[in-house]
Amino acid sequence: MASSIVSEGIVLVAVVIAAAALSQVFLTSMAGLEHGTLSMSDRLSDKMQTSIDVISAVNTSSTTVKVWVKNTGTSIIPSSVVEMSDIIFGRIGEYSHVECAESGPGWAFTLLNSDDTNWQDSETIEITITTSSDLEGRLLLPLQHL
Repeated sequence: MASSIVSEGIVLVAVVIAAAALSQVFLTSMAGLEHGTLSMSDRLSDKMQTSIDVISAVNTSSTTVKVWVKNTGTSIIPSSVVEMSDIIFGRIGEYSHVECAESGPGWAFTLLNSDDTNWQDSETIEITITTSSDLEGRLLLPLQHL
């Protein structure tokens, strides 16, 4: 009889230890899920606060196009982030990626109504796209339709 109580006590201790281990694994997994959910929520919030609108685009010479873009969101976008942006430009059906460049073929931008180097809400940037080929006779559609 006494040996059966000892055996049951040992089994009870083993079950309690196993339950504690499983609960620790479960709580660790839940903490990981919570961290992932918070991270995704932060990224979604950034996307919802970021919005830009193309105001106008015009050929200023046979190799240059100027585009004016307004920050209509609430995010403040540093100039270093704007420089990493992708500009896709070209004839209809012949688009290509244009690299950011201070001079020569490529694109550069200027913050028009800003007191600092950040693109803040309601501020406009002027993007100058310079190509190595002639733009004469090419059709530019309003960019919001592309």
